[in-house]
Amino acid sequence: MNENVKDGNQQVSIQEQQSDTMERKQSKEPVKKSSLTLRELTIVGLLAAITIILGLSGYGIMALGPLNVTTLHVPTLIGALVEGPKVGAFVGLIFGMYSFWQNFTAPNILSPLFINPLVSVLPRVLFPVLAVLVYKSLWKVPQGPRLIVSAFMGTIFHTCMVMGLIYVLYSNMFAQAMHLSSDQVLGTILILSATHGIPEAIFAGVIVTPIALALRKALRKDVPKVKKEEPNEAAELPN
Repeated sequence: MNENVKDGNQQVSIQEQQSDTMERKQSKEPVKKSSLTLRELTIVGLLAAITIILGLSGYGIMALGPLNVTTLHVPTLIGALVEGPKVGAFVGLIFGMYSFWQNFTAPNILSPLFINPLVSVLPRVLFPVLAVLVYKSLWKVPQGPRLIVSAFMGTIFHTCMVMGLIYVLYSNMFAQAMHLSSDQVLGTILILSATHGIPEAIFAGVIVTPIALALRKALRKDVPKVKKEEPNEAAELPN
């Protein structure tokens, strides 16, 4: 009689332990990560500072005809291709805000078109994200060519978005500023996109690639991550 009671108590005890284990598993809430880690914030701050220094020194935006040739996209691409789209977008936001401000303080004939955040800011936030998508799509390509193509295409996306928005939003203003007829606008925008965008894209591919390679190596971005084995809680239960 007593033995049966003991067996019953043992079974109840095992069931309670299993129930407690299931409750612990279900009560584990996913750890919420902050939007940016400390390292990402540090890199954003550093690259944003480089962007502003390039702009203030005159090396970031150089006048070439009616448009400005920029090197300010380089830190944005480095941030995106080393730390990912979040960091790239934040640095791109600083780039866009500086461009917005620069068109107030040192205007050229097309500056009225850039006093619209849709033209001066939005493309600068989006193009690093697109560069990362290109990078991820080339996962079979060796790292060097992969970074070159990603930086080149990211710059091309940037130029296409800026000039495309100018054509869509400010076609008439562009024609007046450039003293063109309405049927000459598209051709002129395409020519300016090619003569300004392609040199910027080549420059980005040449400069971004060695810096991104060195940073990815230093930060061990390409080292395979070893998955940690989760302890088998069922094995801890008594037989």
